[in-house]
Amino acid sequence: MIDSISDFTLPPGIKRFEDVKKEEASREIKRTSTLGQAEFLKLMTTQLQHQDPLKPMENGEFLGQMAQFSTVTGITEMSTALSKITEGFDTQRKMQTIGLIGKDVLVNDTNAELTEDKGLRGVVDLKTASNQVQIQISNGAGDVVHIVDMGRKFSGQHTFHWDGVLDSGEKAELENYAISAVALNNSGTVSPNVKVFGQVSGVRFVKDSSEVMVELAGRGEIGLGDIERVGE
Repeated sequence: MIDSISDFTLPPGIKRFEDVKKEEASREIKRTSTLGQAEFLKLMTTQLQHQDPLKPMENGEFLGQMAQFSTVTGITEMSTALSKITEGFDTQRKMQTIGLIGKDVLVNDTNAELTEDKGLRGVVDLKTASNQVQIQISNGAGDVVHIVDMGRKFSGQHTFHWDGVLDSGEKAELENYAISAVALNNSGTVSPNVKVFGQVSGVRFVKDSSEVMVELAGRGEIGLGDIERVGE
């Protein structure tokens, strides 16, 4: 006597309904995992291609995303893909950084080089509107050799430029100068933050490290993270 339907023996080649559903569920899990892996690899590749070279994804962050994905999906072959993509990540980052050579970049510094073709350029960052803004340019001895009068300015970043001509009409020496700003507003006199432009002349990749150093013409090295933006 058959106590339940589960005790009933089906003819060869005939599967139980619950067994069929389990097989379908298993195939769906495999299909979803494979699709997830492909989509993830495509997503990461796209992210690498469009990332900001000044703010690249760190290797640790990148590896963390990959490890998390591998844990969730249980895909063991991700280790091989991880190695290849990480190598591509480092190579692309280096190529993007090398592409900065010859370009002007804005850095958070108060020393700028006066060049014959471009003069001296920078940005003053005003937190509030100012009735009068002046950029003071000093030589190595600390003497103010020129003042750029910018007049009245609203809050925000404003670009200034000095062609290297002194008040006497003579041309200043092509060297580094210290830049400072003075602004007069309703509260009195303040010293707003100043940033300057420099031209990238080379890059250096620190061995066994993700750190990248950028050489500025006439200025020495700065960290890649010290660059605020590329171009004027």
